[in-house]
Amino acid sequence: MALPFRTLPRSYKKRYPFRIGTTSFIYPAGYTENVARLGPHVDEIEILMFESQPDSRPTRQLVQDLAAQAEALSLTYNIHLPTDLDLTHPDPSRRHNACRILREFIAILMPLEPSVYVLHLPPPDGIQTAEHLHRWHRIAAESLRDILSAGLPGRCLALENLFFPYDQLDALIEAFDLSVCLDTGHLALQAGDLEAFLQKYGPRIAIGHLHGLCDGVDHRALGGLPDHYLTLLKHWLEGFNGSVSLEVFAFEPLLESLTYLEHLMASGGESITSSAQ
Repeated sequence: MALPFRTLPRSYKKRYPFRIGTTSFIYPAGYTENVARLGPHVDEIEILMFESQPDSRPTRQLVQDLAAQAEALSLTYNIHLPTDLDLTHPDPSRRHNACRILREFIAILMPLEPSVYVLHLPPPDGIQTAEHLHRWHRIAAESLRDILSAGLPGRCLALENLFFPYDQLDALIEAFDLSVCLDTGHLALQAGDLEAFLQKYGPRIAIGHLHGLCDGVDHRALGGLPDHYLTLLKHWLEGFNGSVSLEVFAFEPLLESLTYLEHLMASGGESITSSAQ
């Protein structure tokens, strides 16, 4: 029985040097339904696992179904790990429980052979001194070591840039040889230096989260980014062979974003007007 949802007008598979994808929350339906609709049109799907509650955890049957769909649709996945777990909580029991849950997620999802797992590391809030930052680094390192003990190579785990200085993660990235997730919307909201970010972390970037801004709100259709970001993004994407997820959560923003990206990659990187969207 056909799903009562709109379908993308054409396939974008193998259109770019990178793997183009989007999230598993485009349609108001489950994971397999989203994959069934999106899989024929994109190279990769970002499986969003935002919540860690027991009823939100993937079952073995779900993983088997997703694996079968990936094979049938020539599709790969990346995994966004739960964001509601505090890996740097001062209470060791809370931290250890958070790590245990993440290890369970990683283990059950491994049969999908994800291109990368993306992690939000909680920010070092309230840090006033170098000693406080050192303590936060020590706690974060313990948690990362615990998570990677699930058998995950460091380069398969990417730390996403959030709303604190990303260079506070440098020591952890180097120590565990981690990958980087570049979220352009998050960076733009902070008026971040995209050129400096690409120069510093370029070889480690495994995945880019692309989305636009509207009235100071992110995860909108691609667009609304500073003009100078466009030339930088186009130049970077032309040489990038990792994963790119258009991180939006509905059909219309996805369609607009795919069209916007198509115009960007065909242009000289200049500003794209709304009429081109």
